[in-house]
Amino acid sequence: LIESTGISEPLPVAETFTFVGENGKALSDFATLDTMVTVVDAANFINDLQSVEELCDRRIGLDETDDRDISLLLVDQIEFANVIILNKTDLVSDDDRDTLRAMLKKLNPDAIVLESVRGKVPLTSILNTGLFQKEWAEQSEQWLQVPRGEESKETEEYGISSFVYRARRPFHPQRFYNFWFDSGDTATILRSKGYFWLASRHTLAGYWSQAGQVISADPAGQWWAETPQDDWPLEDPQLIAEIRANWDEQVGDRRQELVIIGQDLDEAAIRRELDDCLLTNDELLAGEAAWERFEDPFEPWPLTDDQEVAADFGDDLS
Repeated sequence: LIESTGISEPLPVAETFTFVGENGKALSDFATLDTMVTVVDAANFINDLQSVEELCDRRIGLDETDDRDISLLLVDQIEFANVIILNKTDLVSDDDRDTLRAMLKKLNPDAIVLESVRGKVPLTSILNTGLFQKEWAEQSEQWLQVPRGEESKETEEYGISSFVYRARRPFHPQRFYNFWFDSGDTATILRSKGYFWLASRHTLAGYWSQAGQVISADPAGQWWAETPQDDWPLEDPQLIAEIRANWDEQVGDRRQELVIIGQDLDEAAIRRELDDCLLTNDELLAGEAAWERFEDPFEPWPLTDDQEVAADFGDDLS
C-alpha cells in the first residue's frame, strides 16, 4: 500500500512503476499497481474546487514556490482514480452528499465512488481489485470521451450534465477570453477541457483546462495541417487513422473541441455564447494576416522542442 501526499499528481506516481533503475530492474518486476484511490473531503470539496489559491498560498506545497493550482490538482486526482472515497459524509447534508457524488461520477464516470466516515471502507474495495489498467493510464485523456449522449439517472437528478462543443472555424481571441473571464456566463461550469483554435495563433493548437475559477490555456503543438504529410507518423497507423477521421478538406484538423461539465448548465445559451466567439464571415474572409493583428489577451505560447512538432491528439471526443 503506497500512500502519496495530498499534493501528489497521480500520473507520475503510476509512472514510477515503469521506470527501469541502474540495475535493469523496474518496480513492476516486484509489485503490481492494482488500484488508484483518491479520497475527497466532502466538507471542503466545493470550496477547494472553486478556489483560486495555489499550493504555496496554503503552505502545503513542495516548497514556498510551488504554484500549482489547488483546483486543477484536485480534479487531476479525481479523474485518474479507479476508486474515489467521498469522506466526511457525516459533515454534509444528504442533498449535498448526493450532489457531490453526482459531480464525482460526471468527472470520472468509470470510477467506483464509495462514501465513508473517518475514511472507513471495506479493504476489499481498495485492495486486490484489479481495476488499474496500464493501457487506460497511458491514454488518461480518454476521460474526455465522457459525453455519450446519455446522462445517468444519478447525474441527471442533481442537475450535473455535460456536452461537447465543436466548431470548424477559429475563435476571436478577445471574444473567447471575454467569455471565460469577463462575461459571468460560466458560473455553472465546473470543468472544461479540450483543444481550441485561436485565429491569432492559426498554426498552433491550444490545450484548454479549467476547474472552477482556475483556467490554463497552453500550447499543444502545431496542428497536423501545418505538418507536411511526409512527416506524419506513418509508422503509427492508428494515429494516422485518427487524424484522418478528424480531417476537414478546408481546415485540416484545426477545430474547437471542448468538453464542458457543470451543474444546471444552460447548454443552448453556452453554445450561443461560444458561437459568438467564432470569427464572423467578414473576419474569416479577412485572412490570416488580419487575424494576427487581433487583440489577443492570452499569455504568449513559448514552444518547447517537443511542442514544435505536430500535436499528438488525433482522438475524437465523441
